[in-house]
Amino acid sequence: MDRPGDQQQTRPLAPRARPEIHRKVRKLLRRLALPSGARVLDLPLGPGAMAEQLQRDGLAVWGADLDLAQSDGLHPSIRRERVDLNGILPFPDQFFDLVVSLEGIEHLENPFQFLREVGRVCRPGGYLLLSTPNICNLEERLNFLVRGAFYRYISARAFAEQGSGFDHQNLMTWVEIRQLLDWNGFSLLGLFRDKIKWRQLLFLGPLGLLLWGFGRLQSRARREKYCWRETESAPVLFGGSTLIVLARKGVGRSG
Repeated sequence: MDRPGDQQQTRPLAPRARPEIHRKVRKLLRRLALPSGARVLDLPLGPGAMAEQLQRDGLAVWGADLDLAQSDGLHPSIRRERVDLNGILPFPDQFFDLVVSLEGIEHLENPFQFLREVGRVCRPGGYLLLSTPNICNLEERLNFLVRGAFYRYISARAFAEQGSGFDHQNLMTWVEIRQLLDWNGFSLLGLFRDKIKWRQLLFLGPLGLLLWGFGRLQSRARREKYCWRETESAPVLFGGSTLIVLARKGVGRSG
């Protein structure tokens, strides 16, 4: 007789995040080469596609989400916790070797508390893999110039009917994410894009080169003040729809 969860193990779940995000994250996970049995936290868990992949890779997986009904049927070895990610995570200090958070932080009312808790439960030398919409690429910068906003208005009625976290409540620029990583002991290892947006490169390439040249004319102090080296990098300036961040806990402060 099949054990509970065997069906999910033979038929992988479709990811809620776009497939290109999962493909890039899986490549980064292979680069990390975590040992078998390493402890990994996936939050928000969602339906559990990433948690399932991590479990298949031989890792010990925990998942946390406010809505656990969507992940019913996951293999029982994936330990699930019902958690409001705006609050305290029910895990010990320095417990996890890796925390994965895909397309979640922008849905939270309190991203500051979220990354504070992620920093607490991640062990020194452990890793964080985080993805969020890239609102600093050229396309989104021009959209902001036209609309005066990075995202649509969310009415009080929609908020009341659908609840906290149903939409992008807190889209964050790279500088905001960067400072939260730094405040909570994470050093940046790399920035990555989910995909190349060829039309953006074709039509906005000259503007990107102009901004890059302008940045090079700034003083060192000004470049450091606005993290210019990173905000003018290809994954940010010419990035796809999503920015993927790889960081490490407690190995010195990034520059």
